[in-house]
Amino acid sequence: MTANFLSLLFIVALMLVAVPPITYLERKVLGHMQQRPGPMVVGFHGLLQPLADAIKLIFKEDIIPRGADRLLFMFAPSFSVFGALLAASVVPIGFIQAVPLKSGLLFVMAMSAISIYALVLAGYASNSKYSFLGGMRAAAQVLGFELPLGFAVMAVVLLYGTLDFNEMVKWQQEHGWGILYQPIAFLLFLFMMVAEIGRPPFDLPEGESELVGGFHTEYSGMRFAAFYFGEYINIIVLSLVVSLLFLGGWSGPFADKYPLIGVIYHLLKAGFFIFLTFWLRATFPRYRFDQMLSIMWKIMLPVAIVNVFVAALQVFLLKL
Repeated sequence: MTANFLSLLFIVALMLVAVPPITYLERKVLGHMQQRPGPMVVGFHGLLQPLADAIKLIFKEDIIPRGADRLLFMFAPSFSVFGALLAASVVPIGFIQAVPLKSGLLFVMAMSAISIYALVLAGYASNSKYSFLGGMRAAAQVLGFELPLGFAVMAVVLLYGTLDFNEMVKWQQEHGWGILYQPIAFLLFLFMMVAEIGRPPFDLPEGESELVGGFHTEYSGMRFAAFYFGEYINIIVLSLVVSLLFLGGWSGPFADKYPLIGVIYHLLKAGFFIFLTFWLRATFPRYRFDQMLSIMWKIMLPVAIVNVFVAALQVFLLKL
């Protein structure tokens, strides 16, 4: 019990502490991809820029718009962070796992989807047409990506025969990485992951060029920052999950003998997918709303359904 509590504290602290450096890295990556230096003023090469942003947001006035639903308006940002941290609590990072659930994958998918409701609540509570449109877009986007994501996860569960992350890693240690067996599920999951966290090219709930700031148009100060904390924690969690499902998690040379090396392997694999979200933001334009739904329902969903049958065939052949 004490070990689980310490693991929970470690994972929560890791998620909260990791967000500022990731925002800095994202700015630098975007800057270099756009042939500019990125943050350079505060500290050496702008290293203290996240601290400057934090100080600015802490001292900004917390404004609640006239006519807003005060309770929901104040609750929505914390709900975003809470859902992301709940998802993080069941994801193992090497040998560190706060809550070892047998149905860990299902729990993560549920908590990640629940975080979307924070955006819907924020849009509804703000008493702003731009926020409301952003919230409605978030709700419709869930309808677009949840079914293809569900079928992609179903294919993986069929292959591994479990929802337990630890058992999935053990299976891959014996048979090889999941991406070798299910490359289609890997691509589908990656695509849906970007849609779930609302990153470009699927940042339709924000849509700065159309909706000012989307669902968080009326937010300021630390409530505004809380939405970004929730978003970046979700990026970290889902990147860890992708590496668990398809790249063997913490498995690698000497990981069995030295568990800390396994933690490093897992973080490096997750770091690649975090970088991938930065790269997508820098290179792809935002899809129109109708284009997003068309891609999800007309392309991704049929491919995901067919892939479930492919996974079932693989399981049958592996048992021969």
